[in-house]
Amino acid sequence: MPLTRTATDVQKNMKEVSAVCHETGKPVYLTKNGVPDLVIMDAAAFEAAMELRDLAYEREMRALSGIMQGRDEIRRGLGKPYREIRKELGL
Repeated sequence: MPLTRTATDVQKNMKEVSAVCHETGKPVYLTKNGVPDLVIMDAAAFEAAMELRDLAYEREMRALSGIMQGRDEIRRGLGKPYREIRKELGL
């Protein structure tokens, strides 16, 4: 369950909200008129989340690059049929 606070509560109790962010490493969602409006997060936790996102993006791009290379090789007639490969591997 995400931590939520109203914008008014944050204005009145910023030190408490900051402490919660630092202690838990989790974001605090701010609501305005009952609707999520902003997110406050510990800077170190944010940086870790961004590094993880960047790593996932890099891995996805490498996978897509490999797929594109494979498709290109198939177009150029360099590939082998799946059944042939299975037979060679004894599967």
